[in-house]
Amino acid sequence: MQWQSKISGKEKIMTGVIIVSHSEKLAEGLRDIVMEMNDGSVEIIAAGGADGERIGTNTLKIKAAVESLAGCDHILIFVDLGSAVLCSETAIEMLDEELQEKVHIVDAPLVEGVVGGVIQATICNDLEQIIATAKEGANLKKIC
Repeated sequence: MQWQSKISGKEKIMTGVIIVSHSEKLAEGLRDIVMEMNDGSVEIIAAGGADGERIGTNTLKIKAAVESLAGCDHILIFVDLGSAVLCSETAIEMLDEELQEKVHIVDAPLVEGVVGGVIQATICNDLEQIIATAKEGANLKKIC
């Protein structure tokens, strides 16, 4: 799969977000949700599912997504389940060292983490603040 990035031209996108889910539909649906909150300053890629629209994760798909965001200051990977972490870690290991340093797997709930992280990334370019906000998603109460 060929990834196209908006990182070119006049405005540099500072933060890239990759959504890795075992379900391609889930990753794409979550991307659709957060794009409504994105002011265009965050590049968001859904890298879910395995080959042939199967449930699973794909290391090469994740690697390609990361490489397409190479122009970003930070690249945050959000994952749903354990093997998504493993595939993301393997994808990072396949990158050159300079790009590896930009990539962070965020230990946050998938939906709440991506939403909080993307919103924070539209406000500031502080990596620690963006990750902290994403992680706070684990503490959100849905019903009081």
